[in-house]
Order: sequence, then C-alpha cells, then structure tokens
Amino acid sequence: MVEYFRLAKILKPQGIKGEVKLKPYADDLSRFLELPHVYLKRQGAYEKREVTASRIYKQFAYIKMQGCDDRNTAETLRGQYLYIDREHAAKLPEGASYIADLIGLRIVDRQGAELGTLAEVIQSARVDIYSVEGKKNFLFPLAPGVVIKKDLEAGEIVVDEERLAEVSVDA
Repeated sequence: MVEYFRLAKILKPQGIKGEVKLKPYADDLSRFLELPHVYLKRQGAYEKREVTASRIYKQFAYIKMQGCDDRNTAETLRGQYLYIDREHAAKLPEGASYIADLIGLRIVDRQGAELGTLAEVIQSARVDIYSVEGKKNFLFPLAPGVVIKKDLEAGEIVVDEERLAEVSVDA
C-alpha cells in the first residue's frame, strides 16, 4: 500500500516571508487548515516539514513551512509536490478507498479473466471514470452495477462484464 499521498502542487511563492501557493488535490480545502506537517520528496526520500501557518483563499491553499522563511527559499519549491503520510490522511468512510491504492489493480470479470490494469482515475463532478490499460485500452464510469468488488488484498477490481459493455468506451 502507498504510504504517502500527493496532497498538493506548489505553484509559486506568495509574498516575501516564505509562504507558498498550492494547487490542492484534496476534496475538502479546510483540511489544509488542520495540517500539523507535510512532506517534500527529496532524492527519493520524504522530508517532513512542520506547517507553521495556513490559510485558504478561493480554490487555493497557502501554507508556510518550517525552514522556508523568505521568497528565495519558497521559489526553490516551485513545481514540487507536497505529500501527507497515511496516518494523517483524511479518514475515509467505510468501504471507500484512496485512489492511490487503486492504481495498478487488475481489472477482472466475474470469471476471473483479466481485462487490464487500472492506470488512472479521472475525477469529474458527477462520477469517477476509470482508465484501463491492457490488450485493449478503455474507459468506464463508476456507474451503478459495473464494479462488483474492490479487493485491495487480492490486487483486483471485479466488474460485471455485461454492465461494463454497456458503459465502457475505447480509449
């Protein structure tokens, strides 16, 4: 399982005191107001940074991190991603899964025939769309009756092949 989740992309420095503007990947922006810390990925390792201040304006979050005290330091972070560890990630309702845990799962029909691998989850306002890569690349919406079971331990998502045929499109 994934231990760190991508939380936001650093867009640019904001002001002269080390604050950065973020493009959040979280559904609930108020989550940024409660963060005790975030992680930066440096040379393959995750570096913990305490969050010393945070705010939200429109659809963006702004944070100030420990060790980032001026605009020049903030500029060096432009384009990098912020991560949160699984322990401090938002808690999910029963039966829900983090998208990061779904990517790479095999898509199989009820008989166990492999149809491909989940490559991407495209989030839209109405329904998530799964992008599957395999012998044949295709997309399908997470419409009622398509997914029978998500089994993270087995590494697969079981789909109803008849319902899938009704809603899928070639990619």
